[in-house]
Amino acid sequence: MRYFFILLLSLVCVGCAHRNPLSDFRFQTVTAPPYILASWYQITQPGEPIKIYIEGDGNAFDSNGVPTDNPTPTGEFMRRLAAEDPSPNVAYLGRPCQYLQAGACSQKDWTTGRFSNQVIDSMDQSVRALMKKARTNQVILIGFSGGAQVAGLIAVRHPNQVKQVITIAGVLDVDAWADYHGDPKLVDSLNLKNQQDSFSKIPQIHYAGGRDDVVPAKLIQDFVKDENLVVVVPKASHGKGFDSIYDALYKVR
Repeated sequence: MRYFFILLLSLVCVGCAHRNPLSDFRFQTVTAPPYILASWYQITQPGEPIKIYIEGDGNAFDSNGVPTDNPTPTGEFMRRLAAEDPSPNVAYLGRPCQYLQAGACSQKDWTTGRFSNQVIDSMDQSVRALMKKARTNQVILIGFSGGAQVAGLIAVRHPNQVKQVITIAGVLDVDAWADYHGDPKLVDSLNLKNQQDSFSKIPQIHYAGGRDDVVPAKLIQDFVKDENLVVVVPKASHGKGFDSIYDALYKVR
């Protein structure tokens, strides 16, 4: 009963201030032990690749840096990106404990363990469930902020099924990102940096904000090391001002 109450409340609240950008998509919970994840999808050409937008860390910390009780995103950036993508098969995938605080949710899942093996296993299962829904074995992963780390860690597990990884303001080296902010390491998390050789063989493009002080462009450039794979959007900050990339993003199929 508690699970369905939280589900109903969260879905209503997603549209409290505005119409839910994903209201034309189908909502589906994905049981991916030990979590139950929220996803929205629109599939019009089964058999074609599916583009999956992976949410960032959401409302994991308050303005004082204190962990919240609910990491559900307050912004609509990734939901709007997914909703406006004209590709035939598109999905939006929340992270564990976002929208649905169901399953084995604990504060560690959006703090020190946000990229734990357990979390990545669950996200991987969810991606594969959406691929099955689209009847395809090809996926394009688009990750924002911490969702970029998730996309990368899933991609190195299935390099032959990932057509491309696209990141926006992506946390690609967890340790370097923590060091930049003077924060403790995410001791319960994996780090894509440790699989960089495998990741480098996967088609990819990375968008960075020139005014982003959450994930500065230099951190992305230092990780990627190939200037042809990093596009710096001069006036963009974290999750804002990326309008100029939308056409290129939507053309990826």
